[in-house]
Amino acid sequence: MSRAKSVRRGFTLVAASALLFAWSAPLRAAPATGQPSVGPRSGAGQRRVEPSTEPSAPAPPRAPARKAADQRSATPSEPTIPAESAAPPEPERKPTVTSHQKGRPPRTPRPTLPDGVAPPQPNDGVRRTVAGGPTADDLHAGKDDPQLTALREAELVLFPRPLDGATPGWSWDLPAPVGSGRVQAETSGVPPAAQLPGPAGSTDAAAAQAEWLRSLTLPNLPVRLDPRVVKYLEFYRDTSQGQGIIKAWAKKAGRFTPALQAQLARAGLPTDLVWLSLIESGHNPTIHSPAGAAGLWQFIPSTARAYGLVVDRWVDERLDPRRSTEAAVRLLSDLYQRFGSWELAMAAYNMGQGGLDRAIQKFNTNDFWVLSRHEAGIPWETTLYVPKILAMAIVMTNKRAFGIDRITPDPSESFDTVRVASGVLLSRVAAAAEVSLSEIEALNPHYLVGRTPPTTEAKSDVTWSVGVPQGKGVVASQRLRGESGAGSKLQPYVVRFGDSASTVAASYATSTKRIESLNGLSSSETLRQGTVLLVPRRVRGTKPSTGASEELVVVPERQFQYADRERVFFRVRREDTVAAITSAFGVTKTELLAWNALDENARLQPGMVLQVYVVDKKRLDRIRHTKARETRVLVAGSAEFFDYFEGQKGKKRLLVTVKPGESLRSIGKRYGMSIGWMERVNRRSRRDELLPGETVVVYAPRSWADTSASRPEGPAISPLPPIDPPQPEALPPLSGEAPASGSG
Repeated sequence: MSRAKSVRRGFTLVAASALLFAWSAPLRAAPATGQPSVGPRSGAGQRRVEPSTEPSAPAPPRAPARKAADQRSATPSEPTIPAESAAPPEPERKPTVTSHQKGRPPRTPRPTLPDGVAPPQPNDGVRRTVAGGPTADDLHAGKDDPQLTALREAELVLFPRPLDGATPGWSWDLPAPVGSGRVQAETSGVPPAAQLPGPAGSTDAAAAQAEWLRSLTLPNLPVRLDPRVVKYLEFYRDTSQGQGIIKAWAKKAGRFTPALQAQLARAGLPTDLVWLSLIESGHNPTIHSPAGAAGLWQFIPSTARAYGLVVDRWVDERLDPRRSTEAAVRLLSDLYQRFGSWELAMAAYNMGQGGLDRAIQKFNTNDFWVLSRHEAGIPWETTLYVPKILAMAIVMTNKRAFGIDRITPDPSESFDTVRVASGVLLSRVAAAAEVSLSEIEALNPHYLVGRTPPTTEAKSDVTWSVGVPQGKGVVASQRLRGESGAGSKLQPYVVRFGDSASTVAASYATSTKRIESLNGLSSSETLRQGTVLLVPRRVRGTKPSTGASEELVVVPERQFQYADRERVFFRVRREDTVAAITSAFGVTKTELLAWNALDENARLQPGMVLQVYVVDKKRLDRIRHTKARETRVLVAGSAEFFDYFEGQKGKKRLLVTVKPGESLRSIGKRYGMSIGWMERVNRRSRRDELLPGETVVVYAPRSWADTSASRPEGPAISPLPPIDPPQPEALPPLSGEAPASGSG
């Protein structure tokens, strides 16, 4: 140990001893009052007290015992305090105990777990129970492509985001292009040397970069060698991270690129738009984003449906490469028709055409590169999105220049298709094609439930396209010809608003598990109105039940009467909202809130039953509801209400007249009620002084009664009958006394 370190250590020990003595002395001298201490704690001998609302100072270090040789003087300009873990424990002191304190805190608290010990993780099942369904993390979790993740992380370094509002506009900190600063190629070829951007530094470096860029073949998308594009190119060429990304993508691209480019070419679009799909999904057809987009082209559900894709609980055609590419071709064609520029079309694909329209109008320019440099012009993601696609198109057009020309692409996707009836299990298709179920599922990720979607009986002739391994299509078609998916034992059922698996099961006299198994339902799934399910076929001439009979409903005290409306009842599911319920029944939000004493800011909870007054002509055949005649209605707080709910627990509600000297605690003890329940039932503090003659409420066992208690309504409770004293001869003998003889 050096002399300087030794000096500092000696000072530390002396200083720590002095501090400990000064802080702990007042505590040692303080009398035991039974109240929590307000000063600093002295260490292990002092029990932890109830936390104060005021921030407290950290516990002072203890003074370890050291040999005299170590107690050297030190210059007070460099004081340091040793880690608390190095100090031995001080002698035990008698703790000051208060009634609310539990246990002794650790003598040497550790703020972190030991090395190598994994921290405890939250229980996802408990979190979902508390949230009543998916948690916020569940809703934002999604599959991702590792190369997309790596590229986003690299962008944080390549393109640091400027501070919003710091200065108008911003700079890329790259040299401006020589000359006009505008480089553009409509198809492919070599741009003029005078217009190439060059790196900062020597003229030789700028010339070398320009020569390299001139050597590149440009894709069939219009390309401007903007500094952002060049920076991406240098990242892919010169860094190990960039090389790893493009090598992985060069391999993955073989699976779908030929087929996607063929569809783009047939539509007359630049085939290098295929790299937009690569940037969107990494060519993973099953990828999902936290924002709800899915598939090769990352459609959100609303856009997918608008462009002809089916997205429901049975099938998600966003995950079908062929169908989703057809939709993407239509969308990109429409965007190009609207904006007349592929840079703007790609930007609109990312940010939406509405937002791009507003940006163009605001800044009065239709040049993407100008918009991308304006403060608040377009989103930051879109600012990098278009250069990223163009750079990837250049990389994949110049594989040798970027060192990926020897990467062997994955084999292209190829398969046969067969037409299959509605409701057919994919396992049946696999058997017909003589392949494994996993092969069929891999070729058909868009079928979400393991079978083709069922349809209503009116559309029983609908068929679905299912992919099978190449060469298996003919034999599979022959074996599946004329096969019905549902068969004679199943039939379609159209879900009504308010349905759940349990209510559907009750309607068809089957179990909830059976309904879930037939339809691939999860226990937490909410059924959507109009969804077609498969249910057991009912006996001819019978009808499914419309709801539970004699359902118990509690309604607010306020009553409503309408001459032209009927009162019905609706049971709330987990994801039901006030807006959805009012829309289904055709009533207003104000009416529903008033009828059921609801808070408009709070969420409806599953199991609540709402009363709704609907006009007489309203059709309710698509809504699961209960008629008033099938329901037992209790008014909250009424005598009938308490009779029912307390009777379920074997109790009855009584009003007890307070006698002099009685308290909530003493009355509750007489009737077997805790003081907490007495407070809760009577809505008053246990410390309130009761006045003789006033009444309090108790929930007493039905077998109990009391002369001072009466029902809130109805006849008074009968007093107990008088008790006759026992006969002397019936009393047991005293201890040690011989029993009396029968002869006397």
